[in-house]
Amino acid sequence: MSAQRTAYPDQQPPNHPYLDPQPGRTEEDVKASYDDLIDDYSTPYAANSGHQTFTVGTPGQSHRRTASITLSGKGAFSSKQSDETHETSYNYPPVGASKEVDTRSFWEKILPESLACRLYVATVLIETTVDLAIEGDLFLRVREKDKADALASNGNVQPSRMPVYLSIFALAHVFQFVMAVDAVYARNTLQFIALTIFNALFLLYAVIQIKEVQEAMANSAGGGVSPIPINVLTTIIPIVISIAEIAYIALGWKIYHEFGWKVYKFLGADRQIKKMYATYQIYECLVKFDVFFWAGFSVQFIWLVLQDTDWEYYVTCAALPLSIVLLIEGHLAARHENKWMMATFMSGCVGAMIYFIYKLIKVLIFHNRDEYRLVWKSLTVFSVIAIVLLFTTFVYSAIVLRNFGRGLKEALARKAQGPTVHRRAASTNLNRMSIE
Repeated sequence: MSAQRTAYPDQQPPNHPYLDPQPGRTEEDVKASYDDLIDDYSTPYAANSGHQTFTVGTPGQSHRRTASITLSGKGAFSSKQSDETHETSYNYPPVGASKEVDTRSFWEKILPESLACRLYVATVLIETTVDLAIEGDLFLRVREKDKADALASNGNVQPSRMPVYLSIFALAHVFQFVMAVDAVYARNTLQFIALTIFNALFLLYAVIQIKEVQEAMANSAGGGVSPIPINVLTTIIPIVISIAEIAYIALGWKIYHEFGWKVYKFLGADRQIKKMYATYQIYECLVKFDVFFWAGFSVQFIWLVLQDTDWEYYVTCAALPLSIVLLIEGHLAARHENKWMMATFMSGCVGAMIYFIYKLIKVLIFHNRDEYRLVWKSLTVFSVIAIVLLFTTFVYSAIVLRNFGRGLKEALARKAQGPTVHRRAASTNLNRMSIE
């Protein structure tokens, strides 16, 4: 079968206007001339009012994106724009990022705007005020009874040790308030948990203190600054602490979630950094609580056991301020990632553990002697807690030392600097596409 070929008509008739638009015209009439264009662009551009000269500086230590500069002050691009239409004012060199000026007051910087944080600090303040007032009244009554007993026996009665215990209890309340403010300011969520446990220990000691104070004030004629009976005062303290403990648990749960989001905002989603920051928080919390138990043990040993004729009395008096300086060094070593300071702090922790172990063995061996009979239980509790805290602090200091140079210092530095404002010029050309 042969294929049939279809006959198509001519695409253009012979007399189509495109083939011969105007009969009689020559090729020279149709050809375009570019001589005028060559003449116009053969000379270089001349300077006009829109030309400016810039001095481009070398980049600084940190990379910053320069300002976006449009070629025209008009919003939309137009082919009619020329070199005479540059109206944008240039800012060279570009203005770098500047730090916001913090105009808040001192208390506004310490206490955040969070209602839960302010209620937490207010609860601690109320508890501290009430308990300190009651402890002060009990302290005055015990002192008056000691003076009366000394006059009745011509100074042959040994002074009561209860004023020292009351002073330590009052010091613990002040320490708790300072730690609460510090936890809110530093946003240390683990410190809130530690303060809740610390307040629970308050409650336990307050219950034990009821019997001790009543026995020490037996056959007392009264005194103090209030006519309230002693059994009522000693009962109010554990009630106040119990109510505060419930508030700490409820507010601490709320604060934990609030601070979790704020910590995420300045640390980011890097799990390694967040893990190192959690270790750093535990370490800081341990160092702060070491201060209280070291001081509490030393105060009891100096005022209740040692005599000023004993060489150990002066050694303990000298060790108290040195131990506080050592703990401050541990804080600075972790904050600034100084390996030599951290090594010195860890060596001091080992020496302090040896010291407390020696004291604990001595107290347990001589607990039947007169100078230890009434205080050995309290000294044992403080020394055991101090040894456990020192060992835990040593372990976490080694972990913090291992994390040096991994980015936590820079993350904490960004947190301390606060937010920065980038003064980049806004782009006025609405038709320009960019990725910023």
